[in-house]
Amino acid sequence: MANTEISSMLNCVLVAALAALCLVLAAPRQQLWPAAKARAHFLRFLAVPLTTGALVSAAAGYGWWAAIALVAAGMAPVLLAAPCIGLLRQRGKLLKA
Repeated sequence: MANTEISSMLNCVLVAALAALCLVLAAPRQQLWPAAKARAHFLRFLAVPLTTGALVSAAAGYGWWAAIALVAAGMAPVLLAAPCIGLLRQRGKLLKA
């Protein structure tokens, strides 16, 4: 039983991280993946059901406050790391030129 709880928690966190990645890639000034700018509206649209699905799936087993904490814990690392990775990639291109 504990393994299924851990896997459902992990699934919720991964879906929330995917939603955060969609939001980062939809940002107009992101440098991580320039081709994503063409699909920014779709990525913003996709982030909403992913976040909602993560919240609902976590709330079913843990309650709403724990679901909000799990979604925030899944989104925070992506929202913090993705712009830094994009900046490092851009900086590496500038140093090679």
